[in-house]
Amino acid sequence: MRTLLRHASTGQYFQSLDNWTPDRDNAHDFGVIGRAMKFAKKIGLPDLELIVSVDDPQQLSSTPFQVFLRKFLRAGHS
Repeated sequence: MRTLLRHASTGQYFQSLDNWTPDRDNAHDFGVIGRAMKFAKKIGLPDLELIVSVDDPQQLSSTPFQVFLRKFLRAGHS
């Protein structure tokens, strides 16, 4: 499983603080959803999507970060 952040309006994946990439394979893998969430919250960039890719790189699940965070907080996580 890969956990990535993507800027929704540009389609670019987070690679480093100074670099974004259109190539999912070159994107930074946060490993765990919680780590990606903390980082996204810290940088506060609007229009971020949380991308979770499981096994098949063609099958992606994306959720706007703000939506995911609201659901996560409602479930009692912090």
